[in-house]
Amino acid sequence: EAEARQQVITDPNAIMPAAFVSFKSRWGAAVCAQTQQSSNPTIWLTEWAPEPRDVYWNNLAIPFVELAVRRLIISVAVFFLTFFFMIPIAFVQSLASIEGIEKVFPFLKPIIK
Repeated sequence: EAEARQQVITDPNAIMPAAFVSFKSRWGAAVCAQTQQSSNPTIWLTEWAPEPRDVYWNNLAIPFVELAVRRLIISVAVFFLTFFFMIPIAFVQSLASIEGIEKVFPFLKPIIK
């Protein structure tokens, strides 16, 4: 058992940013879920566990570094999608008024009037 524990402690792939704790009584679980577990309240966040059927267990084995990289990639992708989506939106918005259409497409001026 000590050897297995040491192997888990030294293996970086075994460290997960989540833990499940079970209690013998509901009272103990309620007390633990509602109390601060550390002097810094943002280090350990406690909450009630979801139903076991609602947990995607494969996601628990994703290393913390990989989670951080995924968050960074998604944040950058959302930024660029938002930024580049604003260009066509601004163009379409400029056409929202008759004056805007006349400025962009001057050959349509006789049709508009």
